[in-house]
Amino acid sequence: MRVRRDSQLKVRLSVCLRRGKLDREIARGRPCESSAALALRARQLVDPQTRRRIAGSLRGIVAFADHAGSGPLVSAVVIERAAVRSGREAILGLAERLEGPAPASPRGLAQLQILLTDGLESPLFNPHCGQTVVEAVWKVADLLGADAPTIGFDAVAF
Repeated sequence: MRVRRDSQLKVRLSVCLRRGKLDREIARGRPCESSAALALRARQLVDPQTRRRIAGSLRGIVAFADHAGSGPLVSAVVIERAAVRSGREAILGLAERLEGPAPASPRGLAQLQILLTDGLESPLFNPHCGQTVVEAVWKVADLLGADAPTIGFDAVAF
């Protein structure tokens, strides 16, 4: 029993330290069942609490862009306010989708995490990344429903 607990702890620590890399692997379509770390990260992504947190982040970005011109704001992150404002409805629609009961695929949620955190590849932060906010949101929305029923990670207990 001790060996199993140690193994579980190692997987949890690995996921904590490599979350971004695991998200990129999941977003690229690597099967979540291919490793214990990917399976755990996928379960974390589809967890309702995580979905609500991500939806809150989406709403927060829109609120920041909406209020940025109304006074001095200090932020370590440079958000492309014009891009966020132009994609406002799509972003808020995605937040609403995440807060609802519809299943969401780990792949779509991983892609959304990348959208929210990658300063180079996300139109939320980089106007030269090659896609608009609306295009990025639609890509995420398509992926959210692409493989949603495949959340069968019960074989890997953590």
